[in-house]
Amino acid sequence: MKVQIVEFDAKSYWEKRLQNNWGLGGVGHTGYGVYYNRWLYKVRKKVFNQHIRSLSLNFEQSKVLDIGSGTGFYLDIWKSLRVKSVTGSDITKVSVKRLKKLYPEFSIVRLDIGSSLVGEDFFEDKFDVITAFDVLFHIVDDEKFRKAVFNISRLTTSGGYFIFSDNFLHSKTIKNTHQVSRSIEEISNILEDAGFRIVKRVPMFVLMNIPVDTRSNWPSLLWRLLMSPVRIFNVLGFLYGVILFPLEILLIRVSKESPSTEMMICQKMRQLI
Repeated sequence: MKVQIVEFDAKSYWEKRLQNNWGLGGVGHTGYGVYYNRWLYKVRKKVFNQHIRSLSLNFEQSKVLDIGSGTGFYLDIWKSLRVKSVTGSDITKVSVKRLKKLYPEFSIVRLDIGSSLVGEDFFEDKFDVITAFDVLFHIVDDEKFRKAVFNISRLTTSGGYFIFSDNFLHSKTIKNTHQVSRSIEEISNILEDAGFRIVKRVPMFVLMNIPVDTRSNWPSLLWRLLMSPVRIFNVLGFLYGVILFPLEILLIRVSKESPSTEMMICQKMRQLI
C-alpha cells in the first residue's frame, strides 16, 4: 500500500486561515487569542522601530516593499515613518482585497515571493528596503525558499536593506507541515549566495514566544505548559502580556542571542548575474 504525500499548499492554507480569522489573531499565534497576540505585536513594533532608526536610511526618499503584509501591521509602521512609497504584498486574495481598501495610498499586489515568475521586471522599480516578517519560515520547500531570497535580492537596490524574522537555529533545521525553522548556517549561506551581507541579528522575543533554538525539548514543553491557561481562556492573554511585556523588553535589550524568533538586517552588496 502506497502512502500518498500531500504537499503543503501555502496559498490555500493562508487564504482559509485569514478568511476565518482576520486580524492579529489570524496572522499570529492562533491558539492564544487576540489579547496575547496584541502584546506580541507590541514587542515586534518596539524591536523594529529601535533598529530601523539605527540604519543609514533617508525615509523620505526610501521605497519599501513589505512581503506577506497580512492584515497590514507593518504597513502601519512604514506609514508612520513617512517613507517615499510603500508596496504591500500578500499571497492571499483576501489580504490583497482588504488591504487595498485599508491603504488606498499604497500599492498592494498579490505576490508569491518564492515563485519563478518574480524577477527584476516584476515591479517598475527596485526597493531601498524589503521586509518579510514571520513569512519565510512558512516557505517549507527548500528550493522555493532559496528562490524567494534570490528574488528579494533582485528586487533590492544596491546598498539597500532586507529585513526579516526567523528562528535561526544553531542546530539542524527542523521541518513541520507548514513551518520550517532553518539553521542559521543554512540561511546565512543562501543570503551570501544572493549577494547580501548580514549587518546584525537581534532578539525579537526571549520569553513571550516559544523557545525553539534550544539543546533539548524541555524549554518548549515547559513554555507550552505555562501558556496552556491562555489557550483555554484567551482573555488571560491580556494579563500574561501585562506581566511579561516589561520583562521581555528588558531581556531583548540586554541579550545578544534568543531561544526564539530573531530579526536579521541584511544589506545588498553584490548584484546577481
